[in-house]
Amino acid sequence: MDQPTQRHIRLMGGRSNPFQTLLALFVTAVFFMMFQASILKNLQRSQQMLLNSGSEVHNKGKYSRQDIFVKPPDIALSINPKFAQKMAKEIGIKVNGTILRGVKVEHRKFFVPSKDGLFTCFSGNQSIVWSAVNNDYCDCEDGSDEPGTSACKNGKFYCEPEHQYLPSSRVNDGICDCCDGSDEWKGVTIPPDLNLPVSDDVQRAPCHDTCMDYEHTKMRELNIIKEGSVVRQSYVEKGASYAHEGNFGSEGEFYSLSQECFLFKSPGYMYEVCPYYNATQSSKEVWLIGTGGKLAGSHAEGFQLTMGNGR
Repeated sequence: MDQPTQRHIRLMGGRSNPFQTLLALFVTAVFFMMFQASILKNLQRSQQMLLNSGSEVHNKGKYSRQDIFVKPPDIALSINPKFAQKMAKEIGIKVNGTILRGVKVEHRKFFVPSKDGLFTCFSGNQSIVWSAVNNDYCDCEDGSDEPGTSACKNGKFYCEPEHQYLPSSRVNDGICDCCDGSDEWKGVTIPPDLNLPVSDDVQRAPCHDTCMDYEHTKMRELNIIKEGSVVRQSYVEKGASYAHEGNFGSEGEFYSLSQECFLFKSPGYMYEVCPYYNATQSSKEVWLIGTGGKLAGSHAEGFQLTMGNGR
């Protein structure tokens, strides 16, 4: 057999199995997809870290709302207009060496030292040196000199994003109460040996900015309230003629309940509740556990329908 023929036979014998080739391509594709997923995950992580780090772009739009125009407060004429703009917008602004934390934007105009370098307590009958403001020591009887610390028992810390006050006792206690974490500016952490219960609803220091989640939650709550108002109005229209009876609410809004029945299942029983009529418990036998109905309560405290006379 000549040499070219032998070479051809060796090449034919050296061809790989088609199944092995297909398996190699599959493995290569899997590794490629894993690599792409890893890149995407790292990119998302980097973006989240950038948001949580308080970057300049993030802080500029942190609490901005397009539908609200923030007007600078009326501050003494000796204050530079540019500085007045900063006092109306920035969080934790520094004034004459003192950082204003926990101060409502509208109240920052009161946290400007006088010509004599004094701060006037909100009560108006006491003045202290400006350096004593937010120095973790309570000087004013009304606690107004320590809005950013827990020094005063009657002090208050203002959470700007939520537009609500916190008792000063919650400042730097290791629990993030403000969604931006501004109340935990010292970064105090809870000692692990306290063995406090862990809850998804409680965020511990070091805090992360969750204001976007807070805004979404408030939007959902408002939507639920609006939808509930529409449904309630439909109930009022159906039961208006029964409002005078007094047992269906002041506007007859609970009359629609008397026209429906509700089923509830438990591992061993079936319950059927027909408000204002009867309630039964079923298994191998059926028990009557309530009849009729007496409504009590108020819009502020809530209502309760009592169905007694069960057997």
